[in-house]
Amino acid sequence: MKKLIVALLLFTSISLTASNDSILLVTSTWSSTNVAPGIVHRQIHFSNGELFGSNQFINIIEVNLSEGRAVEIIPSPVLIETSKLAAQNEAIAAINGSFFKFNYEHNTVDYNSVDYIRKEGRNLAPNTYDRNRRAMHQRGALAIHNNKFYILKADQLKEWERFILADEVITTGPLLRVAGVDEALENSSFYTTRHPRTAMAKKEDGTIILFTVDGRAKESVGMSLKELQNTLRWLGATDIINLDGGGSTTMYINGAGTNGIVNHPTDNRTFDNFGERKVANTIIIK
Repeated sequence: MKKLIVALLLFTSISLTASNDSILLVTSTWSSTNVAPGIVHRQIHFSNGELFGSNQFINIIEVNLSEGRAVEIIPSPVLIETSKLAAQNEAIAAINGSFFKFNYEHNTVDYNSVDYIRKEGRNLAPNTYDRNRRAMHQRGALAIHNNKFYILKADQLKEWERFILADEVITTGPLLRVAGVDEALENSSFYTTRHPRTAMAKKEDGTIILFTVDGRAKESVGMSLKELQNTLRWLGATDIINLDGGGSTTMYINGAGTNGIVNHPTDNRTFDNFGERKVANTIIIK
């Protein structure tokens, strides 16, 4: 009986904490900028340990594709900073994309990607399998078809991505939420440790969310995948998928600040806007 009471008290405490976090997130004052018609940038810094008992620096770009905007997957044969790849493609906004290998030489064989990429109907990169099974970042995909954006869940087919009817596809993950239902999360360090995170999400009305949270700094510690899942669900997302995070996490807006970077990438180990990592692909808004 004592163990049951303790368990109930612990559950109640966790539930109350989550409730407080959700209320804080949606009722706090975010800075908000209309970047362009159909594109809004929102930013907030929880600097007193109040969100998940920690400091968190969050950036969100909300996109309404019905306002004449387009979302694209942009792969590069050479690793390059998100801001530079975005500028080369005349992006209004961008975030870093899916997972990749560190190969700085020119590579059009697989675009330095470890995950499947399709661009304009052409298969550019296959999945790199470990022991003939999907990695956690190959269990979902972003797909774009006729300028409609989808977050998809892999089925049992080994080359499931090849059968998706879409102009552009990139494998990533893990999936955090599908059609309004949270996905079960693994109990491994990638899931439970706080890191900088990049994600994309979609609301029921079709609004697309580009998301970053900074990490590895006292000013912002980053999130576990459960905290990321909760955050975007509280912000109204019905579908959520994780992208490459850590040192890759970068958000770019054309004309913002000194270099377009609105978050704090960590490769220079300084909480500023100049620590971008070179990546293999980005997701852009045009």
